Formats: sequence, structure tokens, C-alpha cells
Amino acid sequence: MQHHLRKKTFIVRIILLMSLGMPLQVASDELEGPLAFITNQDENTISIIAIDSGQVVKTLEVGWHPAGVAVDDHRRLVFVTSTKSGELLSIDPDSLTILNSVIAGYGPLGIVADSRTGRIYVSDPDGARARIHDARSLGFRGEYKTGRSPAGVALTPDGAHLLVANRGDDDVSVISTRDGLTLARIAVGSEPFGVTVSASGHQAYTANEDSDDVSVIDLATLQSNSRIGVGGMPYAIAHDPINQRLFVSNQRDNTVSVVDLQDERELIRIDVGEHPTGVSIRIREREVYVANAASNYVSVIDADTLQVINEIATGEGSRAFGSFILE
Repeated sequence: MQHHLRKKTFIVRIILLMSLGMPLQVASDELEGPLAFITNQDENTISIIAIDSGQVVKTLEVGWHPAGVAVDDHRRLVFVTSTKSGELLSIDPDSLTILNSVIAGYGPLGIVADSRTGRIYVSDPDGARARIHDARSLGFRGEYKTGRSPAGVALTPDGAHLLVANRGDDDVSVISTRDGLTLARIAVGSEPFGVTVSASGHQAYTANEDSDDVSVIDLATLQSNSRIGVGGMPYAIAHDPINQRLFVSNQRDNTVSVVDLQDERELIRIDVGEHPTGVSIRIREREVYVANAASNYVSVIDADTLQVINEIATGEGSRAFGSFILE
């Protein structure tokens, strides 16, 4: 009974704040359900969205030009990189406060968390390396050599291999996380930025900014066998294993390309905000979230009907590069 009364009070409070045009800042003990963490690079903040209400419930001030974001569902931690201040920080999603902050290279960008090992992998474009940090303390644990200007990073589902998109070399490094050896450097399209691994771990995909396409990588043979044309200046990719599709944010076109992986072709382009960047998918809930850097809001797309179903105002320069939804 108390739970239902608390939830009803929370909903009434949301309606009252919205009707008064006031920002929705909710106490952390009132939050329930999944959260989205959107980095706003032009105002040095993070907008925290309560997905069930579709509202920003808190805005955190962070380092200069926050960009990358990753979540650790097991430890309930969120990690953010700030490219111009060189910071890596961790956030407690329960109290919505910053826990730790360290310097992580010259300009940390892409980030991915391994919930099994408690490792955080961070790309450092100016240092041509991927750094390893501890999830709890953010302490430095080592580094891997990469190609030039590494951007996006991704892990295979078993955590055995780290993939790094080397924007300056038009290839992807595949690195063994057991011994740090580079197993392959796979040629892809021009200026790969985002890299995503399929839910099965059989394939990986890169968004190639300069060649306006997506490269499909076979992780068994460590070769790229095909490239699929998408919109202008693709940035990041979300994989839908149910429909075997990709959702690709196209910065120049202000669209999201939907790619059919079975036929390896673009199905449709969905109009979103200006300069779409980060993209994440809620697979079971059939929702795709897209951060629009020049429009300062997040577009929500129905993954089955391919229609935009909501827009959520965030901050200036929303980027959200990585996995930004904590369930």
C-alpha cells in the first residue's frame, strides 16, 4: 500500500512541476526504473532521464566536453569521459552523485565497461592507446596500443576481445583482453568512429564517417566482408538482434538509417533532430534512443514501427557516445 501511495505522489509531483514549467529535479529515493545518462558537451553536464516518465530528473556538472558514457549493470555504476579536461568519472545511479574522478590520458573518448571483470576500457585518441581502469576506484591498470586516433570501443559478449575503431588508420584493432595481444587490424571504411558488436558475438559493425557506410566484420575470420551505404557522416550504431537490424545515426543528414542485416541493405531513414550522435536500444521494450547534438533533445524511436514516438529535452550539445541506458 505504501509503495502505491509513494508512486502516486511521485506522479502528481511530476504533473505539478510540468504545469508550472519548472525543471524536474527528483530526490534519488523517489526514482524507480531505468535511467538514461546523456552527456551534454557544450554545457559540461549530464542530463539524467527517468525513462518511465520521459523526463530529465537531474543535471550533473562534470568535466570539460563530456562525450563517452558506459554503464555497469552488475555494479550499478555509470562512467563518463570528458575529452578536453581528460577526465574519467563514475556516477552512483542511486544517489545521482559523482563518486570518483581521475585523469585518463590526453583526451579520453570512447568507453566500455566489462561487468564480469570490473574493468573499464577507454580510448585515448591523442595517445593512440586504449587505457584500462578499475570500475570501483578508477585506478589505472594498464593500456593497449591501438592505431591512430582511436574512437569507439566495444567488447565481445564474453569479454575476451576488445574492438577499437582507429579513425586515423581506417581499421579496427581486435585485442585479446587476456594477454593484451593485438590479434588483427581489420581494414574498414574511411574514418570509422562508432563500433558495435552483435548480441551473438559473431559480427561487429563500424560507422564510417568519411565514406558514409557501415562495415560488417566477421569475428570468426577477423575480416570485413561487406560495406552498407547509409546516410551522411554516420557516427554510432545500435544492434537489434530480434529483427536483425542496425540503427545508425547520421550526423550530416539528421537521420537514423535502419539497416537490414539479412539483405545487407538500408531499409529507411528516419528523421530525427539535428546532428544525431549517440544511439542505444532497449531490446525487450523495443525502443531506440538517439541523442541530437544540435537540437538538444533525445529522440525515441519505436524499433518495430520505425516511428519517432517521443522527444525529451536535454542539454546543449547532447552526445551520449556509448551505452547510456542503465536498466
